[in-house]
Amino acid sequence: MDYPTRDEIRSLCTEQSFERGVNYHHQDRVQELDIDGDEIRATVRGSNYYDVTIDLVDDAVRSRCSCPYNYAGDCKHVVAVLLTVDDRDTETVSDPEWDETVDVESLIEQTTVEDLRAFLRDIVGEDQDIRDRFVAFVGEDPDKTVYDYKQEIDRLFDDAVSRRGMVEHDTHIDFSQYTDLAETHRERGHVDTATDVYRAIAEAIRENLDRVDDSSGYYGRELERAIESYTETLAEQEFDHERKQPYIQYICAEFIGADHGFASDYYDDALRTLCTTDDDLEYWLEQLDAHVSGVTLDAVLSGKSLSKADDRRDETEDSVDTSDGSARDDDFTDNPERTDDVLYVSDFTDGPLSTDEFTGGAIDVEHLAVGTLELEYFVGDAFEKLRIDEPTTVERHTASVEPTESGTTDTKMSSSLQKRRIFSTYVYILEELGDEDALSQLYEEIHLESKRFCKEYARRLIDEGNEDRAIEVVEGGIHTFRSPRNLRWLAADLYEDRDMDEYRTTLKQLFLDHMEWAAYDDLNSVCDDQEWQSIYEEFERHFERDDRKDLVALYVHDDDLEKAFVELKENADLSSVRQYRDPVATTAPAEYFELYRELLVPFAAGDTGRRHYRDIADHLEEMQGLVPKARFEEFVGFLKDKHSNRPAFLDELKKAGF
Repeated sequence: MDYPTRDEIRSLCTEQSFERGVNYHHQDRVQELDIDGDEIRATVRGSNYYDVTIDLVDDAVRSRCSCPYNYAGDCKHVVAVLLTVDDRDTETVSDPEWDETVDVESLIEQTTVEDLRAFLRDIVGEDQDIRDRFVAFVGEDPDKTVYDYKQEIDRLFDDAVSRRGMVEHDTHIDFSQYTDLAETHRERGHVDTATDVYRAIAEAIRENLDRVDDSSGYYGRELERAIESYTETLAEQEFDHERKQPYIQYICAEFIGADHGFASDYYDDALRTLCTTDDDLEYWLEQLDAHVSGVTLDAVLSGKSLSKADDRRDETEDSVDTSDGSARDDDFTDNPERTDDVLYVSDFTDGPLSTDEFTGGAIDVEHLAVGTLELEYFVGDAFEKLRIDEPTTVERHTASVEPTESGTTDTKMSSSLQKRRIFSTYVYILEELGDEDALSQLYEEIHLESKRFCKEYARRLIDEGNEDRAIEVVEGGIHTFRSPRNLRWLAADLYEDRDMDEYRTTLKQLFLDHMEWAAYDDLNSVCDDQEWQSIYEEFERHFERDDRKDLVALYVHDDDLEKAFVELKENADLSSVRQYRDPVATTAPAEYFELYRELLVPFAAGDTGRRHYRDIADHLEEMQGLVPKARFEEFVGFLKDKHSNRPAFLDELKKAGF
């Protein structure tokens, strides 16, 4: 593959951009260079990090850079990448050659034992790495602990921190000194020392993640590698159950205490690898119960509440009285009086939530029963059931898991996600033990904790032939969780041969809430013409009220392209016109072109920048072919004349072939 020469690169840009690109190239600012035939990708370090993509097509150079450059020719970042590619073949890196003229074996034979010992003593005393390798070779080191190794690795992080107090995304600390050391101990059968080193690597990485920009995923992979190596070292020994116990206890504690979900998953995988017997699995269960009180297997299987918070919630809900003796979902909403332990959605500001909205002086929440609120209480899955202006007690949406009396750990689980992780582990262990009764009891208690649990329990009930209870479970999940698409499909399968009215209703909701076209087609197939016409009109009214883009999709799906075109014209936006260019434009290509043109002209004038200009070029490619060539070129000429003061715009059109 022939890449642009230096002179060819110079012709692609202004003299100023070329000179700056040369400087960037000489300063080694081009990083992560990836060359794949006629496609080149790289990251260039400037005032920020910019992504560069270059395609070499038919002797033409088509480049894209994420920088804000908006002038003629290519930017300095593209120039720097091309210069680096041009120089890549001329750069050579030669390793110093091994001097084979020296006969090391003969020298060793000629040296006395006393001199060899003195030499070895000197180099072992001077070089820590050689000392560790020597100790690993001849025996275990009784003087170094996990803490000692962690301190050394912590210093690597200290040395790698940049001026802004972070280990930058392109700074990859080399842990090979320690992984090689652990591997040597592992090969020599020094299990305790090998696992100590792997453990130190894993713990040091975890404890330093808060000051690492790990957008590349390097440290996550190194953490996984250390935990896997730790576990494999143990698995190779084929220890009996008693010998495994301290390791199971340690890994389980790390699983519970992990601050990041991916780290918790790595420790969970380690436990699944290590626990190979029923005794191991039962001990794992004991450790879970020992580390996390309030969410124990015995508590769940006995039907007790999962936490004191749940007890308070149940007491509150049970105390609600209505005229017909039943509790209503909106009882709290009907009561205008607000109490100290209740929050309302309308109390919060609109838009993305920030930490400041829940801490400090934004909302006075320290008097609430669970103490100062954490951000985790208000994001992710914390408010699965919360609706606008529905009051919610803090206790209702957070797990309250208290430390055990034994004091083995001070772990507090502050989110439902962590609680579900524990339940998933319980499910796995019971499945491995084959304790079907306990597993069914567990699912009965936890199936409304997550959609996955709900679906798994329903399928389990179906396999047991208990479809009536399966329907109850699925319907409970549908009314509990947001966006219960898979649960609705499962409900449809259950209703299909049992209750045709419920089957139709479920298919309707799948289509209206999730735009499931398979449900739409299934519903059509089980309705007569009159019934279908009524349902179809209901769909039209729904989309006219809620989202007219979906109305276009409905017409296109039913091949009613004329209606789709009318709807596009009445409620036109550029993205929809582009999306439905095929097949709607086939009804009236010239008219579709004019609609497209009317929308593209103000869009072109509304912004600047090469990315915007490339979007315009993409739209022009869609418009090409709708009208005769002369009409299309007339429109392109109009855009060029209108924006002739934007050289970058003209440049992007030229690159696109216009």
